[in-house]
Amino acid sequence: MLTRYTSMTAKKQSYLFTVGLLLTFLGMTLTDMWMPMVVGAFILTGLTVEAWIRVSHLIPMHEDIRALRQEIQQLRHENRENFEQQ
Repeated sequence: MLTRYTSMTAKKQSYLFTVGLLLTFLGMTLTDMWMPMVVGAFILTGLTVEAWIRVSHLIPMHEDIRALRQEIQQLRHENRENFEQQ
């Protein structure tokens, strides 16, 4: 959604957005500033959901894809060696 912070890991970002969302809900209950808080809650809800999806699904998927690409490269290398020997 927004530009990623390069100094923070994805897991730390998801925790940060979750805490921010909880503080926004707390602020909505304790103050009379509903409209700014509602807008902030919508934005933080999107950031939180996107961050948790990234942590739980996208990052492991990229690691699996990277492992599969390495395995494919290794199999191609072995295939070339076997073909050259014949």
